[in-house]
Amino acid sequence: MSMPSVLVIAVLAMLCVVLFAAFRRAKQKNSELQKAHSSTVENNDQLVKEIERVKEELQLTRLKAGESDRLKAAFLSNMSHELRTPLHAIMGFAGLIANPTLPEEDKVAYAKIINHSVDALLQIISDIFDISQFESGLTNIDIESVNIHELLDALETWVNHEKTEVGKEEIDVKIVKASHGTSFNIQTDAYKLKRALNHLVGNALKYSNDGIIEIGYIFGEKDTIDFYVKDEGIGFENDKMELMLSQFRQGDEGPTRQYGGLGLGLTLAQKFATMLQGCLWAKSQPENGSTFFISIPYKKQ
Repeated sequence: MSMPSVLVIAVLAMLCVVLFAAFRRAKQKNSELQKAHSSTVENNDQLVKEIERVKEELQLTRLKAGESDRLKAAFLSNMSHELRTPLHAIMGFAGLIANPTLPEEDKVAYAKIINHSVDALLQIISDIFDISQFESGLTNIDIESVNIHELLDALETWVNHEKTEVGKEEIDVKIVKASHGTSFNIQTDAYKLKRALNHLVGNALKYSNDGIIEIGYIFGEKDTIDFYVKDEGIGFENDKMELMLSQFRQGDEGPTRQYGGLGLGLTLAQKFATMLQGCLWAKSQPENGSTFFISIPYKKQ
C-alpha cells in the first residue's frame, strides 16, 4: 500500500474518532437538556400547585377571619345583653328596697333576687376572666391533694341552691361515688377541676326542666378517673359536639336565644380538662339527655 493511501486511512480513522466523540458529547448534552427541560416542567407544575395551595389557604384564612369576626361581634352583643340583665335587676330591686314603706317580706324577696343577680354577674365575669387567661397563656397548674368526696358534696349543695333559684325544684340531684371510703384524695388542680365540673353541671341544669341530674365518677381502664354529669334534658346530635366546644358557640340558634349564656361553658370545661392532662367527651341523643365526661389521670395521694 502506498504512503499516501496510509495517510488517507489514518486521517479518516482520526476523523471518525473525532466525529464519534463529538456525537457522544452531543447526545449527552441533548440528554442533559431533556432532563433539564423535564425538571423545569416538573418545577413549574409544582410551582403552580403551590400557588393554588396558597390561594386556597388564603381563601380559607379569609373565611375563618370573617367567621371569627362574626362570632366576636355576636359574642360582644350577647355579653352586653347578659351583663345588662343582672345589672338592671340589681339596680331596679335595690331602688325598691330603699322604699321605707315596703313590706318586710318584699324586701327579703327582692334581696334574694339581687343576690342571685350578683351571682350571675360574677359567673359571667369569671368566665370572661378564665377565657382571657387561656388566650394570653397565663394559666398555670397548681397540683395539690384534693378530697373528691368533699368536692362532690360541695357541688351537690351548689346545684341544689341553683335549681331553687331558677325555679327548677322538681329536678333531683344524685351523687355517685365509686370509692366507698369516707375520704378519697387524688393529686390534681382543685380549682380547675371544680370549675370544669361547675360548667358541666350548670349546663345540665340549664337544659333540663325535670328528671335527674347525676354527678359522679368512675375509674377508667387506663389509670384514669372519669368524672361525669348526666342529665335528662334536651340532648343534642353528636355531630354538633365540635361546634358546641367552639368559643362563643352553642348547639343551636334556637336554644341560644331561649336559654341564653355566653357560649363559653363547654369551651372552658374542655380547656380545664386539657390542662389537667385529660379530655372532655360526651354521649347524647336529642330529647334523651346528655352525659358529659372529664377523664383525667388518676394520681393517688
